[in-house]
Amino acid sequence: MLYKGSCICKRWHLELRLAMRLEELNPRVCDCNYCGANPASIISTPNMSVDFVGSGVSIEQNGDRLANFYHCKGCKALLAVGRDINGQLRGAVNANLLQDMNKLGPPIQIQPRLLSANEKLERWNQLWGLLSGLEKTRQ
Repeated sequence: MLYKGSCICKRWHLELRLAMRLEELNPRVCDCNYCGANPASIISTPNMSVDFVGSGVSIEQNGDRLANFYHCKGCKALLAVGRDINGQLRGAVNANLLQDMNKLGPPIQIQPRLLSANEKLERWNQLWGLLSGLEKTRQ
C-alpha cells in the first residue's frame, strides 16, 4: 500500500510503502523531554520503506546520541528518526505528516529512555524500516 504526505511548509514530501493498511498500525508517542518539545507520532514496520523528496534538513541527536532526528529546515517539523543499521538508513516516520493519518489506530505511549543502549539498538533493528532521501540533503 502506498501513502503520501508532506511537512507543513511542503518543502518535504514523502511516499510510505507498507505491506499492511494504516488502520493496522498504532503510532508511538515517546514521553522523553526531546519528544515533548518536538511532538510527533511515529510509525514503523520492518518491511516499510519511506522515500523523502525535498531539500534542507537539520539533523539533531538526543540523550545517548544513538539516533538522528531529521527536521525540515523550513517549518522545523520532525520528518523521521533513524540511524545507520548494517549499512542502511533505517528508521520511523512521523505519522503526523501523512495525508491519511486519521486512519491510524490509537497512539501508544513508549519510554525508550528506560532501555539500555543495546536494548534500543536491538529493538530498532527489529522495528524500523528503510528511509531514503534524507542523508544527502543537509543544505
